[in-house]
Amino acid sequence: MIGRLLLLAAGAALLVALLEWRLLDPTPEEPAGDTARPGYYLTGVELQEFGVDGQPRLALRAATASEDLDSGRVVLAEVDLDYRATAAEQDWRLTADRARVARGGAVVEFEGHVTMSGQGARLPAGSELRAARLTLDTARETARSDTRVTLALGPHELHARGLQADLKAGTLRLETEVHGRFSP
Repeated sequence: MIGRLLLLAAGAALLVALLEWRLLDPTPEEPAGDTARPGYYLTGVELQEFGVDGQPRLALRAATASEDLDSGRVVLAEVDLDYRATAAEQDWRLTADRARVARGGAVVEFEGHVTMSGQGARLPAGSELRAARLTLDTARETARSDTRVTLALGPHELHARGLQADLKAGTLRLETEVHGRFSP
């Protein structure tokens, strides 16, 4: 008799547990609001691209990289890029707080304390370009900016708004509001 009562109590408890489980939704709720998550997140990024001659053409280093799923762009932080223009054989170093790379990787948009310095036969020692934003097109080998720029040539500085640079030909054109003084 006691065995039947225990079996009946266990059956009733099981029935109550099943009914309660079916009445309550066991799946967790989705988080409220739109929480955008990156497609990936990397730290200590180092990438290299080689030219047709087998020599390094581009070397990129960044503290972090993440993918923006909506735009497909890669967002980089604390960026350092070494770039070698093919025809002019000029070496360039670009640094910035942040950069965005579009799909395909040919266009890099630098932002925040952008510095571009070069080494080569045509550049005076200590040549440096500073801007708030700068876009580098590695396929066309051009750089441009529409912000205030400072071009330092040794002890001399030129200030302007905007620039266009043809890295292949080794030319740079300051756009508007160009100011500077070169004293002997």
